[in-house]
Amino acid sequence: MTLRVTSTLLRRTSSLRKTVATVRKTWESSPLHNNDDATYGSNEFIHLQFFVDDNYQAIIKCLNDGYQVCKDILSYLQAYHDLQQQHAEKLSSFTTEWIAKLNQQPTISSYNTTKRAQAKIIRSPNKLAQLIEARCKDMQQVINTFRGQVERLYPKERLSPVHKHYRAEQVKRSFKAARASVLKLSEALEKLHEQEEQAKNARHAADVQCENLSLDPTATAKKVTKANDNQVKRQVELEAIQDEIARTEKRYAQEQETYREKAMEIYKECRQYEQERLDQIRDILISFAQAAHTPDYSDGQDEIFDDLIEHIKTQQNSLDDLNFWAKVYGVTSSEKATSSEEAKDESNTTTIESRKTKKPSKSDNDTSSATATNTRQSVDEDEEEQSTASSNKNKQTKVKKSTAVDKKSNLGNDSTTTKIS
Repeated sequence: MTLRVTSTLLRRTSSLRKTVATVRKTWESSPLHNNDDATYGSNEFIHLQFFVDDNYQAIIKCLNDGYQVCKDILSYLQAYHDLQQQHAEKLSSFTTEWIAKLNQQPTISSYNTTKRAQAKIIRSPNKLAQLIEARCKDMQQVINTFRGQVERLYPKERLSPVHKHYRAEQVKRSFKAARASVLKLSEALEKLHEQEEQAKNARHAADVQCENLSLDPTATAKKVTKANDNQVKRQVELEAIQDEIARTEKRYAQEQETYREKAMEIYKECRQYEQERLDQIRDILISFAQAAHTPDYSDGQDEIFDDLIEHIKTQQNSLDDLNFWAKVYGVTSSEKATSSEEAKDESNTTTIESRKTKKPSKSDNDTSSATATNTRQSVDEDEEEQSTASSNKNKQTKVKKSTAVDKKSNLGNDSTTTKIS
């Protein structure tokens, strides 16, 4: 009895060792084990042989689960589009807010070319928003195209929210038909192995009976003969079953090879379907990237800031602003006259000489008229040009001894208004 238990344990240990060795060999030969992509996750089919049992379902699951991948890509693209659209809206609101703040600046310190430079840079976000909105329109077209492709590849089943690949059911039927003979023989082998196990148990019982009778001195010859006949019968039955198993296994191996060939053809078909999905994803990602960052956007962005920098460099003039302020607020006429005379001296010396011979009262009167100009400064949203309106002139009838008092009086009559729209 002890020998039989020991023999059974040894057989099971040997079987376990073979199983472990097979698993190790499968793992070492697995493409995943040799793949550098350590980010690849596990799944229920990853260590199984494709042509064994119904492991062909791996490719069917691959096709059907592609819907979730495409859905995630669509969600990302739409979220990115919405994020850019929100950014464009915020840029437009930002521009509106800061135009209002520009209009609220004190006009005594915010004026002329410097104010127009501020207005120019404040409006640049709105122009960027227009470029982004154009990109968003292109991105949405790409998203709509991909959504249509996904709906075609993964139609919704009737009376069910599940989406499956449009060729999944046909592929599944093809695999089942190809594997039908193998499955039938596999079931036959399973039954034969069950019969073999029963036959082994019956033979073992016959062996034990014969052994016990051989040790029993009281056993009759008839009883011993009957036990021996039963032992032989059980052995013959076992051998017959084992022969049938051998024949069935041979047929199974042949059918398995035939199935492998058929399954490979079906797999090649599935491979084309999967390539179609992967190519669509590739094309969509490229199209979306191109829509998200087009040469037009890059060129338009460069144009906005190049124009902005050029405007500030060429149009903003601090000296003009100082002269403008001095003119509006009636700074001393001698400074204004000197600046004007020096500018005119370069073009016409004779005119300068004649101006120097004029009476002081005449010069003061001209300066007072210039400082009485009311200026209205406006910046148009597209052209951003400034126009200066003519102001009412105040006549003076008498030149007083103090020029400062005279200018202070004129300052009270001048007013300057600036409006950025």
